[in-house]
Amino acid sequence: DLSDIIVQVATGLRFVHTALCLACRCLLPNKIVRDGRGRVALSSCGVVDVLEFEARKDPTGLQREDLASLGRLILSLATRTAVTPAHTSDSDHLASLLHFLSSNYGRGMYNLALACLTAPVLSIDDVLGSYLAEDVLELAERSMEQTDAHDAALAAEHEAGRSLRLLLKLGFVNERPEFGVDSMWSETGDCYVLKLFRDYVFHQAEESGRPVMDLGHVVSSLNKLDAADPEQIVLASRDGQSLLVVSYADVARCLEGAFAELCASAAPAPGTDGVADGA
Repeated sequence: DLSDIIVQVATGLRFVHTALCLACRCLLPNKIVRDGRGRVALSSCGVVDVLEFEARKDPTGLQREDLASLGRLILSLATRTAVTPAHTSDSDHLASLLHFLSSNYGRGMYNLALACLTAPVLSIDDVLGSYLAEDVLELAERSMEQTDAHDAALAAEHEAGRSLRLLLKLGFVNERPEFGVDSMWSETGDCYVLKLFRDYVFHQAEESGRPVMDLGHVVSSLNKLDAADPEQIVLASRDGQSLLVVSYADVARCLEGAFAELCASAAPAPGTDGVADGA
């Protein structure tokens, strides 16, 4: 979209003019870089300054020439032709270019190009404030919508990562065949609570024996475990002979304790310094 490109180019020009107190001096169609995300960058800025470092020129005049180049850039992108200063100095040619611009891109872009090419006094702040204000606001709104979408996606990935960490810890602890010389380590104490909790989350069944495949229950249980929720639940052994009333906070404490015990005596993983991550 032409307005998106021009808004980003004008924003880049504003930084060069106001923050650096310099001029771009290379605002040409082949010096505008646009990536796959639609982001626009100005290329070759400062090259002319380096080549002409001995000739000190008034920045105000150079900045005004940047704005004239912006007007020609608008016409070049709109007509998909190379518009040079010679073209804009011809009043008939300029009128035909501006007519095409107005017919296809609206009066707003027409007024901007005309002001850049003909207004004797014009600053980049005038361009952004008077001619591109609506386009700037629209672009800002779309940028905020994209930011919200990215935040939502990042939050979902973050939550998925926390659930994965819990599942990995439970996998390391649950029904471990042996721990050192203690072959019953995973069947006693805190580890037994974790075993019953694993059955509570994943192995629920109806009275008829049919498995209950409730993903909502799994996600909710893992989230409450991650938050160490004080809500209490009833854990039952598979034979129904043992019942435990515990809170998610109790289960979280058991999991952290058992996992920390494993990490304290774990063998170093290949390619590491032997320090296990118990976070």
